[in-house]
Amino acid sequence: MDIKVGISEAIGMRDNMEDHHAVHGGPDLPLFSAEVYDGHLGREAARLASEMLTPHFLNRWYEEQEKPAFDRLNEILLLREAYNAVDEYIIHEGIQGGTAAATLLLMGERFLAANAGDSRVIIGTGSGVETLTLDHKPDLPEERERIESLGGVITHLGTPRVMGFLAMTRALGDRDLKPFVTSEPRIVSGLLGRENDYAVLACDGVWDVLTPEIVIAVIREAREAQKGADAIKDRAIREGSMDNVTVLVLDLKAHTARMTRERMEVRTVLDMALPHDPEDGLM
Repeated sequence: MDIKVGISEAIGMRDNMEDHHAVHGGPDLPLFSAEVYDGHLGREAARLASEMLTPHFLNRWYEEQEKPAFDRLNEILLLREAYNAVDEYIIHEGIQGGTAAATLLLMGERFLAANAGDSRVIIGTGSGVETLTLDHKPDLPEERERIESLGGVITHLGTPRVMGFLAMTRALGDRDLKPFVTSEPRIVSGLLGRENDYAVLACDGVWDVLTPEIVIAVIREAREAQKGADAIKDRAIREGSMDNVTVLVLDLKAHTARMTRERMEVRTVLDMALPHDPEDGLM
């Protein structure tokens, strides 16, 4: 796929860098993937996730291709499986901390965007920008209800926290906060359109101080993926971000110029951590 990538990161005001990222693409792969990970209580969970998630997905995808078409697992379910498998491995390794995760997979005209935590994926549209992820925060009513139904509590120590500790409700790892902090991703899938020009993945060091509208406007003004990523990083720090900053900018224009539709289309939202309709279809 003809996708140019800009990557920019900074330790910011923190003592240690706990973010990681990964990009996978090339003529021998059936997809293009970009990922950001925002670790806490150390960087190890984020590092492992960046090394494992897409390779696990690809391995399972190739396995499924050996089956008859009617018997294959959908890519959405394979991505969900990858999130949970990486979570299990992090816990098995005895790692104390955890990591927020956000992923964008492109397979021809199709896209899958997933997240657990408060890292985001946004995409430029003809009318502006669309956020493809949802920040999993303890003050979301559905997240509070889920945690309290499991016997957990949300406390307010400056900001809402799960069990008085974590300021997000989903992550990979965090063994001591299971089952309240779940690795179940929210996954959005659909079809790209010619209107999609840039996609951005970033940790909350960006989103704490910049809106998606500002981010996409800065990148469009830069008109180049690496310049745009650097500009977003610099602006986040200038605007007072207190966290690590990691930004991935994907220039989609050459790729989406070949799309059959003008407008992008979201077709499926899957979130197995919340009550769902068993009749919901998967694309």
